[in-house]
Amino acid sequence: MASIYLAGPDVFFPETIRNRIEATKKAILAEHGLEALSPCDNNLDLENTDNPARAIYEANRTLMNQADGLIANLTPFRGPSADAGTIFELGFMTAQGKPVAAYTTCATPYNQRVSGGSETDTNGTLVEGFGLCDNLMLDCGIEASGGAFISGSLEWRSEGFTPEESFDEELFRKAVEILSKHF
Repeated sequence: MASIYLAGPDVFFPETIRNRIEATKKAILAEHGLEALSPCDNNLDLENTDNPARAIYEANRTLMNQADGLIANLTPFRGPSADAGTIFELGFMTAQGKPVAAYTTCATPYNQRVSGGSETDTNGTLVEGFGLCDNLMLDCGIEASGGAFISGSLEWRSEGFTPEESFDEELFRKAVEILSKHF
């Protein structure tokens, strides 16, 4: 059975919301004959380690090495772009040649979120004007792996999205359907 690493800021959500979302994702993957590998499943004793951050990194890296593919929640998190850790995980998996798919509940293109569509931001630096879901390296890397980056219908708000707004079961199902074709 192929296994899929679940990447996203979901690990930071309140426990009850996180558990509900995780259970939904795992059930959908199981419907397609795929096993979920989630950072939330790591059983780490962080209180008795010298470097908790490193322990989390190593455990997640082990899961990614075991996984056959990845689905990433790239909904903007703590700013106009996706969670930085999720971006790392996406790059890690694509560098290994593993197929990836992603979703965002946000409909507003990256350049609109960053600069309102202007060619430069408030600091005068160029903003990619391609109208993509996020930075071109994410969108194009996902596509190059054989996956897709699926966007939802929520308009960007500067205060960001709530945990509940950051997951959409239908978008996740579409990502699973696309990724399952690789296995």
